[in-house]
Amino acid sequence: MTASTGPDLAGRVVVVVGASAGIGRESARWFARHGARVLAVGRRADRLEELAGSGDFTAPMAVCAVDVATPGGPAAVAAAAAALGPVDLLLYAAGASPLIELADTDAETMATVFATNVVAPSQVCRALLAQFAPDAIAAFMSSESVGRPRRGLVTYSASKAALEELVRGWRVEHPSIRFSSVCVGATIGTDFSREFGAELLGDALVEWIRTGQLSERQMEPTEVGETVARILAVAMTQPGIDVTSFAVQPPGPLASM
Repeated sequence: MTASTGPDLAGRVVVVVGASAGIGRESARWFARHGARVLAVGRRADRLEELAGSGDFTAPMAVCAVDVATPGGPAAVAAAAAALGPVDLLLYAAGASPLIELADTDAETMATVFATNVVAPSQVCRALLAQFAPDAIAAFMSSESVGRPRRGLVTYSASKAALEELVRGWRVEHPSIRFSSVCVGATIGTDFSREFGAELLGDALVEWIRTGQLSERQMEPTEVGETVARILAVAMTQPGIDVTSFAVQPPGPLASM
């Protein structure tokens, strides 16, 4: 293995949920380029098909166009993964992140966020439980805002805090699987802000900067996706090492007014 090529993942099966865009898409691409048999999962079939046909992949990339937050979503993922063989890695990179203050957040909005960020990842893991290979890894994208909720993103932060607790609980109940939380910092060019309204965003940005919650630099989806994939790929080849959590954040100072 070299820093430029990465490990050979030939024969490994990787399931990436949230592969339609952003960090999940770039992680799925990296795994496929390094020999893994990848199942790319997302809601947008056209984006998945485009990804599957876009790269110089060693093995064909399989796709599963489904909303994992729907009742049949997790089972559809498990059925598609079964055709590839035992799952060596599950990477859950999907997420819902509306920018809305708590006073304006109704029960339906809150339920939607928790359905995507908490319930769905646990149910996907549950659906794949019997299909995990020995020493498999199940990794879930979290956020640097856990413990430091930001104005307008409190529901999102609360859901990610709940996700991290679920990951710890899965680890307790199924110690043979290596469960991991991946804390991701500020990244530009993802679908994270697709539900942000301009009216609140301006005021929120000012407050995030004033309270020291925003980095001066922001990362790119390609570099984050490849970094996360590389770390997890190395862990796959080292079954005696458990990567329970790690953070990927931009270097440098915080943003200032």
